[in-house]
Amino acid sequence: MIFFYGTGSSCVATEPLPGLACAHCGTPDALVCSVYSRYLKLMFLPVFPIGKRSVTVCGHCKQQLTGSALPAAYRAPVQAVQSRARTPIFHFAGLLLVGALVVFIFAVGLLAPARHALATQTKYAGPTETVGAHYRVDAAPSGVPYILAGVTRVTPDSVYCNMSNPLRGTLSAASAAQALRDSVASNGARGFTAAEWHAATTAPGPFKRVE
Repeated sequence: MIFFYGTGSSCVATEPLPGLACAHCGTPDALVCSVYSRYLKLMFLPVFPIGKRSVTVCGHCKQQLTGSALPAAYRAPVQAVQSRARTPIFHFAGLLLVGALVVFIFAVGLLAPARHALATQTKYAGPTETVGAHYRVDAAPSGVPYILAGVTRVTPDSVYCNMSNPLRGTLSAASAAQALRDSVASNGARGFTAAEWHAATTAPGPFKRVE
């Protein structure tokens, strides 16, 4: 990846220098001081400021002077203008972006445990299920055939069920218990995580509680 970097500047203040005569043509009150804020840039984005530069221009002869070329009489007024000039906030864009990224990463790190705790609290709690509860699982829109699920064990994060073979007859407490007993040997117990059980038994999940 190629990174383009360098320096840039923008004018942040322009003020006249009253009471001074041009050192070149002698015209009084013709001098104007412009202050430029310099900054380091990366990929055309200002990263941070690296100082200011002042330039005087005579409105009559157009002479421009800066830095060590400024006459001694210019320096105090020019310094006063430069001290009043404020660095634009966008010259700190790179630092602000880095700071925002650090704050974002820090905030994500702080919020992640809270989100995890909230998600854990809102999950279905396995221990609230009742051992011996029966659920009907319709295998087709018509409801025939259907399967029965009987809760056999509950742990803090799982629910275990015996699943019956497909049934077609009228369901009763006795027929449900018999169907599940007959299916244990062939089907065994099936385990669901707390989240899976919550999704399966909450509308529109396929498991419907049989009272």
